[in-house]
Amino acid sequence: MPKIEVPEEQILDSLDQLSAEGRREAMKRLLPSAAYVQRAIERHAARIKELARQRGLDWDALSEQQREQLVDEILHE
Repeated sequence: MPKIEVPEEQILDSLDQLSAEGRREAMKRLLPSAAYVQRAIERHAARIKELARQRGLDWDALSEQQREQLVDEILHE
């Protein structure tokens, strides 16, 4: 099968255009632990929602990107 050369910058720009579902799938493929993180979010949803509330945020009103950013912040505290 022939190999197609695509500049990395083009791939990175394309990732920015993916839907939330597409980004999740890309993360799963790129990060073996992404599935673990998703399971952890699902398992600890009540606690994550409470942490969001303590920060003045409504978890249910956040976009997927905002949720991912919040979880990232929580994990790095």
